Amino acid sequence: MADDQRADAFGFRGNEHIITPHLDSLAADGVIFNNAYHVAPICMPSRTSVMTGQYLGTHRSGFDRPTNYILTEEEFKTSYPVVLRDNGYFTGFIGKFGFAVGREEKVINNNYQDENAYMPIHHFDVWNGFPGQGSYFPQEGKFNGYENKGNASHLTEFMGDQATVFFQKAKDSGKPFCLSISFKAPHAPFTPSQEFREKYESRAVPRMRNDSPEYYAKLPEVVQEKSRNARWYFGRTEDYYGKKLGYRHDWHIEVDSIYQEFIKNYYALISGVDHTVGRLRSELKRLSLDQNTVIIYTSDNGFFAGSKQLMGKALMYEESARAPMIVYDPTLAINGEMRAEEGLISHVDIAPSILDIAGIEVPKNYPGSSFMPIVHDEKEAIHEAVYGENNYDDGYPLSSEVENPEQYQSIRSKFVRTPDYKFIRYQENHPVVEHLYKIDEDPLESNDLINDPDYTDIAKELRTMLNDFEKTHVNLENENAPQ
Repeated sequence: MADDQRADAFGFRGNEHIITPHLDSLAADGVIFNNAYHVAPICMPSRTSVMTGQYLGTHRSGFDRPTNYILTEEEFKTSYPVVLRDNGYFTGFIGKFGFAVGREEKVINNNYQDENAYMPIHHFDVWNGFPGQGSYFPQEGKFNGYENKGNASHLTEFMGDQATVFFQKAKDSGKPFCLSISFKAPHAPFTPSQEFREKYESRAVPRMRNDSPEYYAKLPEVVQEKSRNARWYFGRTEDYYGKKLGYRHDWHIEVDSIYQEFIKNYYALISGVDHTVGRLRSELKRLSLDQNTVIIYTSDNGFFAGSKQLMGKALMYEESARAPMIVYDPTLAINGEMRAEEGLISHVDIAPSILDIAGIEVPKNYPGSSFMPIVHDEKEAIHEAVYGENNYDDGYPLSSEVENPEQYQSIRSKFVRTPDYKFIRYQENHPVVEHLYKIDEDPLESNDLINDPDYTDIAKELRTMLNDFEKTHVNLENENAPQ
């Protein structure tokens, strides 16, 4: 799992400006999903959802209210690594863990994801994870507390070293294995290895095709004025309430020179991940493990990188919410004839898919489904719709906490995506802000149909679907948590 990698940031996606030969090869040998979606496109809630198979509104492990709690030990026991280990698998974790696991009670998260005490170390046979964001470069001969025995120069390379050691241990154990590798790249700070940065030095990388004022103008007022996504892109130093904030010079990509430096660094970080993926495939082959190992590649969220004149992630638009998804299964005779599937899948489907691969019964509390029947060409689709949520709003109040809620604006939002349409709702705005896009024909979300009378029935149908999702999977009441 990469961190902040857009779904189109691959050579095989037609991006001529990024260097990803090993990921392109993985895709060519596997199955790619054109319509995979994050359920909460920002680090902590997304990573919790991937590992536990639960929606944000259910697990409530996130940065911001009303979903700003840690995961309990009991909740983590149905995560895919714990279930696999309970069923005889040799398990490992490498890299940025990204969320906090506590003990018994559900408590408000006071940045516990940054503390070792809240890492579920005892649930893995091999733990090479780290809390917080970690560092790309070694400090005093160590990467995030681990000895740099191979003299790696960058974290992505070092994580490859750790993975090769794990593979040998897994083979020696005689057990089937599951290794979860969570790269920090290409997350900020955008500081790649010089080896990969040099590959982009002579390139002029164009802006995203919807990085223009006409797309920004179509965003709702609350996104333009309140979101950090717009603030970063335009180099603003004040938030929605006029509070002075620190200036992120390296994120002010409205300036062409800053954009060029950012995008080359961002792509170079992905190229570093690409190189490590290729190295790990070679190591699996060397150990004769390659013909019995499924590889799933994704990211924790997308990244705007200038699309719609926004920077960052979290919002429900395609650049942030659409997920890269490659599934390599050595039992399939694809051999360089990459297969692309259109069936909708969700990040809550990853955990049940992994257990399906292992032949293990899926916990009853998983809302998702295995996508392996699509991979094995047994089904074309497993969902009629997929859903996502965002509660990250820079810590601003909930609408229920302000004196004049009828005037309140918030970027907290949800979406539902069907094969043809996408419906987005900013539920804390008054009046509520909604979008409707015919997404199969309008992937850049440039034509909002919400007020088109020809689409009134479609909007009503998707509104009902989103309401039903909230009733079933959004559980914001918590009797045990301190208020």
